[in-house]
Amino acid sequence: MDIILTGIARSGTTLTCFLLNKLPQAVALHEPMNPADLVGLGYPEQYLERVTAFFSTQRSSLLEAGTAISKARDGRVPENPFGVAVGESGLRASTVGSESVAFGKELQTGFRLVVKHPNVFTATLPALLTRFPCFAVIRNPLAVLLSWQTIQAPVNRGRLPFGEAFDPALEAALADESDRVARQLVILRWYFSRYASMLPRDHVLRYEEIVASGGRVLAVIDPDAASLGEPLESRNRSALYDADLVNGLAERLLADEGIYDAFYPRSAVESLRDEWLG
Repeated sequence: MDIILTGIARSGTTLTCFLLNKLPQAVALHEPMNPADLVGLGYPEQYLERVTAFFSTQRSSLLEAGTAISKARDGRVPENPFGVAVGESGLRASTVGSESVAFGKELQTGFRLVVKHPNVFTATLPALLTRFPCFAVIRNPLAVLLSWQTIQAPVNRGRLPFGEAFDPALEAALADESDRVARQLVILRWYFSRYASMLPRDHVLRYEEIVASGGRVLAVIDPDAASLGEPLESRNRSALYDADLVNGLAERLLADEGIYDAFYPRSAVESLRDEWLG
């Protein structure tokens, strides 16, 4: 079975891949395609053909050689693609790169192959849903916004190039907004609204539930995950963030709870804010 995984950037999609790769008949690839190669293809036909062909190529490689292309670190898909250290820019950089990863599994023909891309797959969900089962990972919006402030990535600037490339309305909305955090709120609303309107609720997985269950909630993707019991610790509260930043972003979110209310109550933002401000 070929499966699409997407989700909000910094919501736990890479952790989800890491956990799925612990299962005997599942391989989850972390952003293995070059989204730039998908831009400009006829949409949806040529786009779907390219994605389908990628699945086929990687499936054959895994069955024949046990390897597939994925962003990885030291030969494996990590829990978190960003480093802890802050660079000269004051931001944390990605520490993964594209490589051929050996998964070391005796795979059967019908194994589950999961390909994860947060932005381009979120933008193209309407097309992908016509051919693949699709799942998304989400996270407390305050935790997401705080993480965006610390990473070296376009979303830190309030832009989403490969989301915008396939969604002109998103591109226009971001181009019209001069405030960086306001652009990030536009992006956050975009993610949540697409999952709420396009995916069955049981195909939208909360980071908090993944952590609390030790990965068992991923059984909706692969039933073998019901046996997982990984000792996971939530990273929703981090020493990286100061009180002023936490409070300021919480106020922005609480002023417009319609951004996230399909999945999280107002109290989820308030509680997380209060934990930090303690």
